[in-house]
Amino acid sequence: MKRLLLFCLVICLLAYHPAPGHAGAKEDYEEAYILYLTAAASAAAYNGRIGELVNRYLEQDGWQIDHYVQSQGHTGARYLIAQKKDVPYYLVSIVGTENDKDIETDLKFDKIYFAGSNEEEFAANAAKKDVLGTEPKVHRGFNQFVQAGLSAVLRNPRQASLSLPDLLPADKTRKLYITGHSLGGAAATLAGARLLSAGISPEQLEVITFGAPAVGNDAFAAKFSPTLHLTRIVNSGDMITGILQTLVGGYRQFGREINWQPPDTVSDAHQLIGYIDCAIKNYYDKRRLAVAAGMQLPVPSVGKQKNLGRVYITPLGNNLPADLMEDFLYMQEALQDEYQQTLPDYVTANAQTDWREAASASGCRWAIVSDVSAMRVKQEKNTYYITLTQTVYDVTTGTAATTATFSTATYNLTPLEAFIHTFKGMHAHFTDHFANTN
Repeated sequence: MKRLLLFCLVICLLAYHPAPGHAGAKEDYEEAYILYLTAAASAAAYNGRIGELVNRYLEQDGWQIDHYVQSQGHTGARYLIAQKKDVPYYLVSIVGTENDKDIETDLKFDKIYFAGSNEEEFAANAAKKDVLGTEPKVHRGFNQFVQAGLSAVLRNPRQASLSLPDLLPADKTRKLYITGHSLGGAAATLAGARLLSAGISPEQLEVITFGAPAVGNDAFAAKFSPTLHLTRIVNSGDMITGILQTLVGGYRQFGREINWQPPDTVSDAHQLIGYIDCAIKNYYDKRRLAVAAGMQLPVPSVGKQKNLGRVYITPLGNNLPADLMEDFLYMQEALQDEYQQTLPDYVTANAQTDWREAASASGCRWAIVSDVSAMRVKQEKNTYYITLTQTVYDVTTGTAATTATFSTATYNLTPLEAFIHTFKGMHAHFTDHFANTN
């Protein structure tokens, strides 16, 4: 899906793993990290180049990811299971609508009976006719999509297949997050309900969805609302989350709803890029509050280079137009995180000053001067080229050692995502420079 062309940004935040903590600002920060992680996992479930990029960055962060796909010619749930050493939870992400057969699934909106404690019982009850509307009923297409997930097989077998019902009983200390965008979120909700019905403890299970439609009737919501820990992320203006209630009737959403405001540069509030943009900003907003409340941030150690010499980092220069100014703070923080993950020894300037004198006084060998700018693409609404320019200076001589300029268009990205995509591309350039000069 073209709209997913954003996810070189994933590793930017993944190195910042919050530890379990206390209520208040720290708890909000921990939740914001989980929301960001599950939003990224929702993207990783999709096929194509973008899914491959997301998986690569997750694996670089230590996640082992296994993809489950349908055999050729068959439709149904495709999903991933991710696990990481010393992380007390699994991630399961179910793909959203990405082909014509998935659209056919979305349109099977008549309701079927939902009951059982195992897959055979669920299938038998789904086939029953003339079941009263006072019984739990769910969207027939969504249910078939989840039921077909049982036939999914490992895309690249490297171990025995993992069974969702067996994941948690095998390790009572672990938790399972099930997530997905759109159709994937609806499937995640039904998968969670099935696992609870099969005897999984509610405390071991949480469902987080992004832009997901309702899946069942009042009776279904009444049955699972007390026990299924469901968090629904809804961007303002996303019509999909209420479409079945409006056009079909007899459907009801339930669970905790979190409302976000997508950026003005996103024309369709249902697009996953809008949810990712909001997840990034929510993460940084909550992290800022946690730091103000006295929280000590974990220090990442992923991918740091050796023997670079101390580096002086000047503040990011701002040449953005007024309508993108709200993104600048997040761009600053994201770029600072990149430096922290890749530079073992650096000093950050708090203000724009004479960098050479300050860098020399700090014992720095190099200084990095950066600025971001944007140029609107003519005749394209809300489309920009986001450009990051970075120059590395030799502090001793004051001369430029290397300069690079990278641009990314926002055709399928938000400006913040384009900026992150840009500096991830620039990272290899400067890594090569440092490697060749040390």
